[in-house]
Amino acid sequence: MISFEGVSKSYVTPIGRRVVLDDVSIVFAPGRNLGILGVNGAGKSTLLRLVAGSEMPDRGRITRYGRVSFPLGFSGTFHGSLSGRENVAFIARVYGASVKKTLAHVWDFAELGPYWRYYVASATTPPVGRRPARGYTNQESDSTCAYSLR
Repeated sequence: MISFEGVSKSYVTPIGRRVVLDDVSIVFAPGRNLGILGVNGAGKSTLLRLVAGSEMPDRGRITRYGRVSFPLGFSGTFHGSLSGRENVAFIARVYGASVKKTLAHVWDFAELGPYWRYYVASATTPPVGRRPARGYTNQESDSTCAYSLR
């Protein structure tokens, strides 16, 4: 279970402060799937970074009961000179996860097709870091978060 209590998050932009979350209280129950939909800039990636713990809220409290998987849901995680497959294998090794199981999980989830083996920073192919389906690699976590933009 992951709980947000009065969570707020904003960013300073050249045109002023941009509030992404304002006094949000919600409980993400274990064993449930949840979709996060929104236009560009609505805060989908920010919400996932807050859930994963890779970013802190400005105000409020986030409580995590159990383990949360490593975030590959934001493109800053990918290394441009590696393929999508190589990036996933690298992150699995860093976190001590089974490379074979993690590769199978992400292959099934991400639907990258032939782009799976292309370099992320390749100028001649659609960038893997911006493909429609993104997710987290550690399928052995108590909470796994993902979002899809079409």
